[in-house]
Amino acid sequence: MFQDLDQTLAKLVQDAAAPEALRAAQVAFDTPDRDYRPDQTTLDLFLHEIAENRLLRDEARVMERTGDSVTSRPPALRLDCGYLVTAWSHQTAGLRAAEEHALLGAALVWLARFPTVPDRFLQGTMAAQPYPVPVTVAQTGEGRAMGHFWSALGIAPRPAFGLTLTVAAEPFDQTATSPIVKDVLLKPVLKA
Repeated sequence: MFQDLDQTLAKLVQDAAAPEALRAAQVAFDTPDRDYRPDQTTLDLFLHEIAENRLLRDEARVMERTGDSVTSRPPALRLDCGYLVTAWSHQTAGLRAAEEHALLGAALVWLARFPTVPDRFLQGTMAAQPYPVPVTVAQTGEGRAMGHFWSALGIAPRPAFGLTLTVAAEPFDQTATSPIVKDVLLKPVLKA
């Protein structure tokens, strides 16, 4: 599932209509730790957090009619998949910062265009999502600082933004099938 989400993002940032800087960059999904040193200009989308979106939780069973029966199943689990987006250049000094900032800016502006991922970009299991896949760009949770994150990776802080996509997962295979009620028979109540 997550590899299909990665491939969906790769298609999105390398679309023919995307800015040239995005199309020319390598797209990676690596951990940007102290050993990370790409050998070419790279946009790295590191999946660092997966959490249930409780605001989208639905307790009602999903009902589907098939012929003369109804199948019901628990609703899909909705997951927020949080990516850290960073830009990497193999240039030196000021040229490196300029190239990284230009790439990061192009990525932010391009991804912010999409309130949801258009169907044409959805890859693998993402193409069968029961809901549109929302995109949230550059919004961090209140009170969440990134300093501890960079410390854990063992590198100095660098420019980055958050990208969250919300996907559905079907962890349940509990289905119940029932015949459709076609007739209702009412019996009169006799009073004594």
